Amino acid sequence: MEIRILPSNNSQQEFRPEIGVKTNDLFSRFSSFLDEDELDSLLSETNHILSHCTNPKLLIEQDVTHLTVGYVQSGKTMSFTSLTALAADNGYRIIIYLAGTKNNLLNQTTKRLTKDLISDSSLNNAYKVFENPTESKIQEMRNKLRLSSKPTLLITILKHYDHINRLANIFRSLIIKNELGKQGVLIIDDEADQASLNGFAYINGKNANTSSEWDEETDNKESSTYASIINLKAAIPNHSYVQYTATPQGPLLISIIDLLSPKSHTVLTPGKKYTGGKTYFKDFPDLVINIPEEEVYHYRANPLSDVPNSLKESLQVYILSVALVTNYWNKVKFLSMMIHADRQKDVSRLFHGWVSELIEKWTTILNLEIGDLGRIDLDREFKEVYEREAIKFYSSQDDVPSFDEIKPLIADAINDTQINLIISDVDATNTIDWESSSSHILVGADMLNRGFTVENLAITYMPRYTKSKSNADTIQQRCRFFGYKQKYLKSCRVYLPSSSIVEYVDYLEHEEEMRTWLKNNNSLENIERQLMLAEKLNVTRKNILPYNIVQTKMKGWHSMNALNSIESNMNVVSSFLDNNPFELFEPQYNTIDRNHKIATVPVENAIDFLTKFKFGNFADTARKQATIRYLQYLSSESALKISNVHFIQMAYESNSRLRNFDPNTLKIDQLFTGRSTAGSEVYPGDREIKCEDSICIQLHKVELRSNQINRLNRKVIYTIAVYYPEDFATRYTSIEPEDFNFEDED
Repeated sequence: MEIRILPSNNSQQEFRPEIGVKTNDLFSRFSSFLDEDELDSLLSETNHILSHCTNPKLLIEQDVTHLTVGYVQSGKTMSFTSLTALAADNGYRIIIYLAGTKNNLLNQTTKRLTKDLISDSSLNNAYKVFENPTESKIQEMRNKLRLSSKPTLLITILKHYDHINRLANIFRSLIIKNELGKQGVLIIDDEADQASLNGFAYINGKNANTSSEWDEETDNKESSTYASIINLKAAIPNHSYVQYTATPQGPLLISIIDLLSPKSHTVLTPGKKYTGGKTYFKDFPDLVINIPEEEVYHYRANPLSDVPNSLKESLQVYILSVALVTNYWNKVKFLSMMIHADRQKDVSRLFHGWVSELIEKWTTILNLEIGDLGRIDLDREFKEVYEREAIKFYSSQDDVPSFDEIKPLIADAINDTQINLIISDVDATNTIDWESSSSHILVGADMLNRGFTVENLAITYMPRYTKSKSNADTIQQRCRFFGYKQKYLKSCRVYLPSSSIVEYVDYLEHEEEMRTWLKNNNSLENIERQLMLAEKLNVTRKNILPYNIVQTKMKGWHSMNALNSIESNMNVVSSFLDNNPFELFEPQYNTIDRNHKIATVPVENAIDFLTKFKFGNFADTARKQATIRYLQYLSSESALKISNVHFIQMAYESNSRLRNFDPNTLKIDQLFTGRSTAGSEVYPGDREIKCEDSICIQLHKVELRSNQINRLNRKVIYTIAVYYPEDFATRYTSIEPEDFNFEDED
């Protein structure tokens, strides 16, 4: 197969990766299950990632951090395997993988790399693998680096401070230092938002901002894994640190001066057969089944004592799926079911017991005589579920058998079911022999979260929820039901509480908007880091975020302070007023201070106005940028699609309205005129001058007034207020830079 390298679009990098035999070898095998478009996309994105890394042959001290964003279960491992081959082709002799916080994830990564790059390869001695190496491996590592075949050393390591610090010591050893010199090393951090980030970021920032006795050297705390990663980076003078994650909220929002903060990014394209959140919660919402509130287990709020009916039904649907997909249609060799009830291990044991009892009970009944009443009742139960659920989403090309045809296969599915309780690191490390049975049921919680691959997962039963706000990145990482399931998608089901369904629908909108935003911006250095989010979700765990985080709601009124760029803003508003037809806003209130005009303009015009209108403080600049993003989202992606924005020229007959301002903070004390009963009409106040069908932007022309001597005193300016109707309410989170240039905003 001929593969052509695509030119890098990173104009600031001299490094231009080239395809070599290792990449060709790997992609020739990928071509057996990826089509040409998918191969081109994978190659282009791999090239994009590596072109933002350091040139390993440029023997100087250098380091970069690059963020790679995929979907959950979408093929991130394939991406960093491809990155490995391309990096090896371009001179990287050592590649390190921070392969998860649990041994099962480490083992999974090591086995996958070994299979894809060594076992299945036609190349000899191209790679040498070291898992969790200790100082005893230093001589062996040096010897491998000296081989004439120049293999690339692949070092997989548990994301734990002890192992990472030990690896740092290996790189500080004279033997490795002398052998490696300043050649480049690639560090790949899988699930980079987990454990890698500093768990003391928030408290450090809070102490620095609030404590007069805070000492930067003694009180600037670092979590152990974060500190060990910094230690490893410091031990390797020439390295690239590539973060892989499906939930980039943490890496995007950590302080921009943090040593792990990315400066560039790549958004991965999933394969054509990928089934993710959009598939389940938008395209085929009937695949998602609501668990009744009274059946949602919670170890404190609702500790059930009996098997909930929804769990029993989900098991029956699963057994029927195995009978249909595996035993009748022969689409796949096996299917699996995941039950994720609660992080409490005793709860997992309880659910494991319930499932085991049900399977054992059904096995016993199916061994009874055909005319036995117990068997008749069980057949009736399965038939009712089959007619309601199991054939609801069959593919058009499938022949749908009658219940009588598959009834014998139900017993086969039950008898061939293996039930696994996975609640410890040992449980998760034990390799499941997937092809030994046609049916596997996995019961557990945190051990089945991020990184753990449940092969051929068809049915998920997950009553787990939090009574407070969920973290967006955490709930997304529980979605083991995402993946490549087109062969049997119609037989998949996800059982969730109603609150979780709402959260996932909200997250889906947040994720798609975030990915669109990342795709449309080439550099993370040149944009404010903002994430739009539904009110029901937190963006990520609080402890990793800097104290100076900005969180505000895009709901209701927000007055803004345009006390800089006065002349420029005057020209922007004057041009806008001249080029858009304004009409009287009804009702009129018979005074020049209370009569207003309104224009309804296309969203593009509103975005153009906001782009040109300038602010001199971060909070308002961030809100402006977020509003632009929000308008782009509402006009294209949102279900509440809008095409226009309302602009209201306040007190259009008045030369200006007097407003007090604080010269120290450069904020207007009160922009809005309040409610008044003076005169013939009751004036409801400026806040009631709005429309509810779209975003409203009020244009305020005011004369600034202060008791202090200040250059702005008696200046006439234009500023704005923005109204976000309740129906469009969302929330955004952004990080405030330490050193923001207020005067030169573009």
